[in-house]
Amino acid sequence: MALNKFRFTKPSIAGLTGDGASKAFFWDEGLPGFGLCVRSTGLRTWVVQFRTRDGRSHRITLGDERAVSLDDARRKAREHIGRAKLGADPHAERKAARQAVRFSALVDAYLSDMKKDLRPRSFAEVERHLRKHAAPLHHDAAAGIGRAEVVRLLDAIRDTSGPVAANRVRASLSALWTWALRSGRIAGENPVANTNKPSKEAPRERVLTNAELALIWRCTGSDHDHDRIVRLLLLTGARREEVGSMGWSEIEVAGDGISALWTLPSARSKNKLPHEVPFGPLTVQQLLARREGNPMVFGEGVKGFSGWSRCKERLDSRILKAMTDDFAKAHGRAPADGEVAMAPWVLHDLRRTFSTWANENGVEPHVVEAALNHVSGAAKRGVAGTYNKALYRTQKAAALAAWEAHVRALAGLPAIANNVVALRKAG
Repeated sequence: MALNKFRFTKPSIAGLTGDGASKAFFWDEGLPGFGLCVRSTGLRTWVVQFRTRDGRSHRITLGDERAVSLDDARRKAREHIGRAKLGADPHAERKAARQAVRFSALVDAYLSDMKKDLRPRSFAEVERHLRKHAAPLHHDAAAGIGRAEVVRLLDAIRDTSGPVAANRVRASLSALWTWALRSGRIAGENPVANTNKPSKEAPRERVLTNAELALIWRCTGSDHDHDRIVRLLLLTGARREEVGSMGWSEIEVAGDGISALWTLPSARSKNKLPHEVPFGPLTVQQLLARREGNPMVFGEGVKGFSGWSRCKERLDSRILKAMTDDFAKAHGRAPADGEVAMAPWVLHDLRRTFSTWANENGVEPHVVEAALNHVSGAAKRGVAGTYNKALYRTQKAAALAAWEAHVRALAGLPAIANNVVALRKAG
């Protein structure tokens, strides 16, 4: 290293060339081991050369001269040289870091493994959390990510996308790390485990009033898929993805032609258990005519309905217009700003509203849980659930028939005599 040795300053290194050599090294007198590599291609990179305690010489590239300043390169070189003198091996550490599992690779492996276990909607949400929101971590070695990096990421998500989004990303990150540790892909600890939730969330408690239910029914009177789906959600207490992806093969119309049985397959249910939902006459009326070549009740192709957010916004606009018109008729004037409004609601509130009404109107709690396809009630939990395999077909049919009669009354539709659904199991 004695050749091409002089004190590095910005002016002294500015005009250095290799004099025709494909690669030439120049070394700093002020910090032995710190140098500049000049290639005939014009590339100029900072380097540091040192010996480890076993006597081996190693050289490490510190970065492009155009991107790393002289002062920063000298500082990095001094750190490497100092650590080598204390017994560390910066060269081996850098090699291990290059070979370490990147966070992006961990995400790829996790999503590939989880795709078969998660429902499509849940998988899409987790994929968005890990690929989009957690993108700043993708180029890092997974084992090198600690609590500080996770907290910085969650703080940034909270500021840009809101605290609820940050909470969801935190849950997805924690699940990924737990999976990676248990599968042996990385060692150490879960860096998410000892972080705080970006915000506290209270469970939703919204139960729609009878007047709100009547208004929703009134504003979903078209043959648009979304309107039909909303009414089915209202009448059955089902989940939106379950109805939106309903296939004609799951529906068996009874011999009377006005009632039916919907059998939700285990592959599409949240708890991975099949679920039978009896349809009364009003519910059957919400099924549109079967479209030739389309196996799905709603949407196009095999994926079912999409466009939830856009259609919900349009429905809310129609509801507001209906409320505004009603106010004008009742008061002879247009409402002032904010004088009429429906409290924010989501489609899942329809499910909670059915459950609340059924429990308040004499339906046994275990029947309500069965109608909702829950397995968390006392009749299905623990040892009781091991032995109790009852489907409560008759009880569910009676409960949903009573609910349908209630909806008929709210919607101003004539009652049906003996409004009981005749069922037979789908074959």
